[in-house]
Amino acid sequence: MYKNKTINYFLLVFLILNAPVLLAQKIVDSGANSAGFRFTTDLAETVPVIHYHQNIQMLSGIDDRPSLKVFGSGRVVVHFPVYMKKAGDYEMQLDDEELVDLIQTLSSNGVMDFDEDRVKKNIQSHKKALRAKGQFHEVSDAVVTSIDVRLDEYQKNRSAVKIKNFHKVFHLANIEHAAKKFKQDIDITNANNVVLDLKGLMRDVRLVKKSAGKK
Repeated sequence: MYKNKTINYFLLVFLILNAPVLLAQKIVDSGANSAGFRFTTDLAETVPVIHYHQNIQMLSGIDDRPSLKVFGSGRVVVHFPVYMKKAGDYEMQLDDEELVDLIQTLSSNGVMDFDEDRVKKNIQSHKKALRAKGQFHEVSDAVVTSIDVRLDEYQKNRSAVKIKNFHKVFHLANIEHAAKKFKQDIDITNANNVVLDLKGLMRDVRLVKKSAGKK
């Protein structure tokens, strides 16, 4: 009997040590017109759910740029490079509702199915039309905006296909300038609305400075 207990004990230890790691998840069900998704809420998670940053081309030689990272735990990490007034790293915490609303906003504004190639072609077409009228002037110092979204699962709405290990990333130059010039382009306008929301998070009064910028 003692032998059986010993075997059972070691079997239990073996199963525990070899069991897959189960990470806590936030699950949001999709609706008729709203997105559903899953993401890991583990505090130790190192890959952000949302990563936003800007690359100023005239400063391309400096490997330091403004960025925002939002993790599944709700932790927000903001970085301002050394050449900016607020240089340094800042953090704050979003509650569950705020994080879900933020992801829903990205979805409703078309970020999850943003067609970068098509939008770039449309921008070129818009520019060509304005040049023909003598109404367009190119922006010399390009600012490339990047948005990267990662979810364990994403479903645009209840009737859409569920996408496992969802990953969407796009890069677009001078998106704010384009949104002002080409207001008729809903893809650009909506994407810029998201950029404005993310920039708003970077100015949130709850942000606490954690470290100085790189030197």
